[in-house]
Amino acid sequence: MLAFVCLILFFGLTAAVLAGVADTWDRTLMLDLAAGREPWLTWGMKLLSVAGSGLIEIPLALLLILGLVLRKRKAEAWWYAAAALSGWALSGLAKLAVQRPRPHVIPRLMHGAGWFSYPSGHSMLAPIIFGLGIIVWAAPWPSPALRRAALVLAALFALGIGFSRVYLGVHYPSDVVGGLLLGIAWSALALLWWERIREATR
Repeated sequence: MLAFVCLILFFGLTAAVLAGVADTWDRTLMLDLAAGREPWLTWGMKLLSVAGSGLIEIPLALLLILGLVLRKRKAEAWWYAAAALSGWALSGLAKLAVQRPRPHVIPRLMHGAGWFSYPSGHSMLAPIIFGLGIIVWAAPWPSPALRRAALVLAALFALGIGFSRVYLGVHYPSDVVGGLLLGIAWSALALLWWERIREATR
């Protein structure tokens, strides 16, 4: 159900982006954010943005996969690797389908943001890499409260990464919302697949 709702919202937002309906809202919000920029906040947003890049995500995902293998959880390691790789591929395909140029509304505070803008790859992959990573790693933990707390932290981290991309001027707000919606939908579908794997191995 979560995947279905997020996909419907994603396609609706994508239609609004392609029709230019989201442009006014995007520009207004970016200008408001730029007016509130502070040096200390900019430093934090840059850190979050780097954390959501392949520079951090790829080594982290590989370490998590290795950790799962070493703990004799090979099926879950393969599942997580497949979810991450397919998520990266889907992000690229979505960008190619929409081909939205990067924003030039406010000064960019980070360099190196290339390719197409919608959906935000950082925002889409954060729920997949961090969210699914926390879920699979914490699955054996005996405390449900601790597992929920870890997942909440991962969700807040993903939101922070998305916000940082708008704050730094490298993405429109709708890019981030679209990325989060697609990333959550893909994560939910991956979890459904994982549940079937677990049932088959019982």
